[in-house]
Amino acid sequence: MYPRMNPFGSAIDQSLAKSLPLLPGNTFNFNVGSDRFHVSKHWTIKNGLPLLADRDFPRNKPGIGGNEPPPWALQKMPADCSIYPKGQGPRIPSYVAFDKQVLTFEGYYQAPIPESAAENFRVHQCKIFYYLEDDTVQVLEPKTFNSGMPQGNLIRRHRIPMDPPCDEEYYTVQHFNVGCEITLYGKTFFICSCDAFTRNFLNRIGIRVAENMEMPPDMATEKRKDIKRSLFARKPHECRDTRGPFLSHDRHVLRFWAYWDDRCNLYGDLREFVLHYFLSDDTMEIRETIKPNSGYDSFPCFLRRGKVMKDPSKLIPLPGVESPQTILNVFGSIHGTKNKKAHFLVDNLGLGARDIIYYSDKDLAIGAVINALGRAFILARCDEFTQQYYKERYGIEDFTPLELTKSEMPVDPPRPDTPPYAGWGTEEDSLVSWKTLEMKPHVKDYRKFAEKEKDVLRFDAKLYNPLQKVNRDRRFTINYYMADDTTQVYENLHPNTGLPKGNFFFRGRVKKAGYQPELGNKPEYYEPKEFFVGNILNINSFDFQLLEGDEFTYSYMERNKEMFPAADICICLNKIREAFGPLQAEDILKCFAENDTRLQGVMDLRNFRSLLLQISKCALNEHEIQTICRCYAAHAPSPGVDFLTLQAIVQTELRKFQFDKFLLERVEYTLRHRDPCRSGNVDRETLRAILKGAKLPLDKALLDFLVDKFPTGDDCNRVPYCQLLKFLDWEDNPASVAKPTAIKCIFDWILPQPPLKIICVNYRAFLDDVCPNIKCALPAVVCCCNERKSCPQHPQTCQSQFSPDQNGYCPEENAQEIGMEECPPQEPVTIYGTHLPKFNSECYFAEIEYSI
Repeated sequence: MYPRMNPFGSAIDQSLAKSLPLLPGNTFNFNVGSDRFHVSKHWTIKNGLPLLADRDFPRNKPGIGGNEPPPWALQKMPADCSIYPKGQGPRIPSYVAFDKQVLTFEGYYQAPIPESAAENFRVHQCKIFYYLEDDTVQVLEPKTFNSGMPQGNLIRRHRIPMDPPCDEEYYTVQHFNVGCEITLYGKTFFICSCDAFTRNFLNRIGIRVAENMEMPPDMATEKRKDIKRSLFARKPHECRDTRGPFLSHDRHVLRFWAYWDDRCNLYGDLREFVLHYFLSDDTMEIRETIKPNSGYDSFPCFLRRGKVMKDPSKLIPLPGVESPQTILNVFGSIHGTKNKKAHFLVDNLGLGARDIIYYSDKDLAIGAVINALGRAFILARCDEFTQQYYKERYGIEDFTPLELTKSEMPVDPPRPDTPPYAGWGTEEDSLVSWKTLEMKPHVKDYRKFAEKEKDVLRFDAKLYNPLQKVNRDRRFTINYYMADDTTQVYENLHPNTGLPKGNFFFRGRVKKAGYQPELGNKPEYYEPKEFFVGNILNINSFDFQLLEGDEFTYSYMERNKEMFPAADICICLNKIREAFGPLQAEDILKCFAENDTRLQGVMDLRNFRSLLLQISKCALNEHEIQTICRCYAAHAPSPGVDFLTLQAIVQTELRKFQFDKFLLERVEYTLRHRDPCRSGNVDRETLRAILKGAKLPLDKALLDFLVDKFPTGDDCNRVPYCQLLKFLDWEDNPASVAKPTAIKCIFDWILPQPPLKIICVNYRAFLDDVCPNIKCALPAVVCCCNERKSCPQHPQTCQSQFSPDQNGYCPEENAQEIGMEECPPQEPVTIYGTHLPKFNSECYFAEIEYSI
């Protein structure tokens, strides 16, 4: 280092400067002529961590600008070794070895109060925390109520230096112990006690710890506590814990039905009550069961909740006679004065207490008499919870209710008959206004209305045996609303008859025929079970016969067969089994075989209906026959999705957004990249993700439908993407342009519709259910022409029956009458929901209609 220069340019001798006295004129400014004034910091690496050099080993730090400190500066010598002995094992940092380990001491310091005559000092109780990980100390003073002094964190956490002349050293764990004094920033703390962890730690490092001492009280704090306690009453108090019964028996109530016989008095009566006993606090309440028109006031609470005495001779005791504790005056007057206080004492022996016995759960039983304030209540029966409680608690098994004889039973007063309906308003409103004096509306079943708001049964009907000829061709639609059991009759349009269409009977409840209000008969209304095909209903003096219902009506009645017996297939089959009588299985099979010349196990609906009526001996009505035919109906397979319409709709959307062949080639490039094996097929999820990533201008529902319904290319349910791209290409493979419409309507177009009209019935499955003992050798399938093309043997006839909206099938028996040849065997169809084996047979179906 270059020698320092004084202002005159000569070097300064350090020993000379140190030998001169510190007097004005004898000191030198060593910073004169220097150009570096930064604060120097020395760092060192200890245990792999950068730390300050003087943190554990204090030594001379360079001054400002990196110069050496002046000669008069104190010299800091590092300690020769650590205060902790070196042990065996790995050397780890202290912040890891002593992480979250704190020594806790309790002590106090005294603060002088020189200007107060009441006290000379105050005792401040504190807690001293010594953190072993970094030798830091923190002092806290707990806050006390209304102390008037700042309390809390007295000394923040840091390393505290010792008092001079040892101010260059810091407090360590050796300076803290029970019974010693320690001075921190001018305040002397006396350590009184420590916790168990601190005591064990100090003992392990070889420091003996004295026994814990009591903390001296603070007179000012004690005085404030006395003032606070003086605000409360100082009457003798006896602690009674009632939480145990409350926690174990909360909401547990014993219930008894009782009666009070007061007929021995004038205008007395036999009155019924309900007694409730609360196990949580052993209280009791009695409520009266008031019957309508009994003449008693509506005050159901006969005895409010409280403890009931067994001996009610002294119902109203004098003030001070009955109290929880008895107070004894030891000496002095009753009322204390300012200078002389009265002294009281609690009578714990209970010498002056009065023994009062209350009713408990042991006293309650069926047949017991309860004296409640002079009324004798006889317990007659109890509920299930009370029976279970007495079984578990007292082992009682007999809970036979107490029956009253006919002579003891109260006689109900005669009730007046219901007056006939006057014709004003509805009968329900008139009946409610007659029962009560207050005008109240009829309460409707809103839950039933909300659940069955859209459930409407529709039937086609006609007039039954009309006298006039013009009424024979009139057709009506009868709607039955399940929400409120109302009926509406609507007349259909009849061209060239002069009869208008519209409401024939407005919506309302329909009474059955034979109701005579002048005789006081109760009206009977039509119920849901009386609405079935073939039934005759009398509506507004007109007889209607139900001819047929719609598909929703049949399906709803079959789903709710407990409400509609005519739609229950089990009841219908049981009627057929009962009607068979002496007929044997062979005779039944013979009857069906005579009407089935081809022995296919399937016949048309007309022959099956007539044969069913013949065998059942007309025991079935028209709706039950319809239920059997619907259950065993034979339908042709579904034609599937209309891909021509779907292609037209998809290409129209792509053409509208100009998604041309160039963009489809980019999609093809991505699909070929995801097909490394060059199989030409991709899975549906990958195809859906690629089409969405290519931003195909299709609705999400339409895109998902296209991906899910497109035909597979292999056995792994994968899609041939080359055929799909050809399906989407509107330039090289154009389809017809579709009209813009909603997505819901599109799905109605392209999805197949089930047939609504039943043509054939599988009587083989019907015989298997009715007569399981019949071993029928008939085939279980029927063959039909289910393709949209004419038969090779009947080109003209079949060609006329086919249409774009209807599947054509070969004609039935009439084909032989007009000289037609029968069709060759075709693929089998599915009968009654079961896939049956292939069987070569002749065509049988005449026609199957599909809804457009």
